[in-house]
Amino acid sequence: ARLSGEAEVIDAGDSPSPVLILFDLAERGVASVLLEGGGQLAAEFLAADLADELHLVVAPFFVGDAAAPRFVEPSIFPNDSAHRMTLVEAHPVGDVTLVRLMPHKGASNS
Repeated sequence: ARLSGEAEVIDAGDSPSPVLILFDLAERGVASVLLEGGGQLAAEFLAADLADELHLVVAPFFVGDAAAPRFVEPSIFPNDSAHRMTLVEAHPVGDVTLVRLMPHKGASNS
C-alpha cells in the first residue's frame, strides 16, 4: 500500500527465467538493466548469454572461508576458457581494480 502509484509488483512465479524478465521489461519500454545480485542471478544471466557487459571489482585481499559467497554459482557458461570475453578496460579505483569485460555473443560450449 505504501508503494501504491510508485511501483508495480509483478508476480513472475517462483523462479522466473532471465529471458522472461527481460522480455517483460522490454515490453514496458526498459532498454537497459543493471543487475546487482548474488551468484545465482549472475550465473543465470551469464549462462543464458544475456549480459552485454560485465563489470568486476577486484579487491586487494583474499577470502579464505570455503562458505563465502562466490561471484557465480556453478553453471555452463557460453564464455568459457575456449570462448573468452574481451577485456575492454582495467583501471584502479581507490585500492581496488575495476575490470570491464564484453562477452562474445553466441559463444557455444561444444
